[in-house]
Amino acid sequence: MVIDPIALVEEIKKLKSVNSDVKIQVSRSAHVVTEMHKYLDLAEEEVRKSLRIGTTAQGIGPTYEDKYGRSGIRMSDLLDITILKDKLKLIARLKQSLFEGSDFVYESKIDDLALKLHESGKQLKEFFVDCESSIMAAYDSGKSLMFEGAHGTLLDIDFGVYPFVTSSNTIAGALTNDSGFSFRKVRTVVGVAKAYVSKVGNGPFPTEIKGSAADLLRQIGSEYGTTTGRPRRVGWLDIPALRYALLLNDADFIALTKLDTLGMLDKIKVGYSYSLNGKPLDHFPKNFRALEAVSVEYKEMQPWGKLDDEILEEVQKKGMAGFPRELREYVSQVERLSGFPVKIISFGSKRTMTFDRSDIGLRGMDQVI
Repeated sequence: MVIDPIALVEEIKKLKSVNSDVKIQVSRSAHVVTEMHKYLDLAEEEVRKSLRIGTTAQGIGPTYEDKYGRSGIRMSDLLDITILKDKLKLIARLKQSLFEGSDFVYESKIDDLALKLHESGKQLKEFFVDCESSIMAAYDSGKSLMFEGAHGTLLDIDFGVYPFVTSSNTIAGALTNDSGFSFRKVRTVVGVAKAYVSKVGNGPFPTEIKGSAADLLRQIGSEYGTTTGRPRRVGWLDIPALRYALLLNDADFIALTKLDTLGMLDKIKVGYSYSLNGKPLDHFPKNFRALEAVSVEYKEMQPWGKLDDEILEEVQKKGMAGFPRELREYVSQVERLSGFPVKIISFGSKRTMTFDRSDIGLRGMDQVI
């Protein structure tokens, strides 16, 4: 990940005020987001014009550009004011044309930023670790490990719908690059999918819903960007995209979430196949122009309404049979169309609202997920 260290200082203070015993570790190798990168994010978006990505403007893309351009700032650099000043000035020279008209053309502004970053580094120093060593120590001691991706497969820089992607690899195999932990030790890969689809930013969206149904789904599901607060685009479950993601990640099973939200709509659809220029597609097109042009075949299904306390009591007693018939049919369709079993069902934000279908006999999540 890339980290805004100034924001992280404040986040840790808030977290510690709620749970003073929480253990936090920050990789010394993680790259640093600065005010300069946030400025560049917006400046680059202006240059893109018709190919605008719909960036969150948090400086993530420009930070990764510096990382791969070998001019990036890492968390360990925060402890050396000279390195900070040198690297910030290098970034300013490399992106000089984009900084025209901003305060970052002034050396005094860069020096002030370096001091702020240096101060944040001093406050974060106690949390710095070599993550690969820390993770391996936990593994060797027999602890269970879970690696969680922050973005969906279609946002992967290599395998997603380029250029409408994030700036890093988001598929399961990237955990080795990102953490230093060997993928050969991973026991289980869980494909987490909503019962519908949501998206922030621009780019093709074959199953997108418009109008009042989209407004209702967005409202019930609280579909607003975590960072920006922007309303997310929403759509019906896209089976070709889901199948592509499951195969690419070599997932063992699906964890299907937000079934409580989807069930509240008046009608429900599942997009189960694509065609392009009148011909069925047997693959997921990553060329965004082709994806914009696909036609989607839908299967309409019945909603199951609100999952109230009475239904939840039935689920506790009877397991899967306690859910409404319509919900069980929806889950079965997802399994049949995707070719993957749905082992985990989530129907609310509380831990008690996650149902594990242990009866389907998949290999267990015994040490590493």
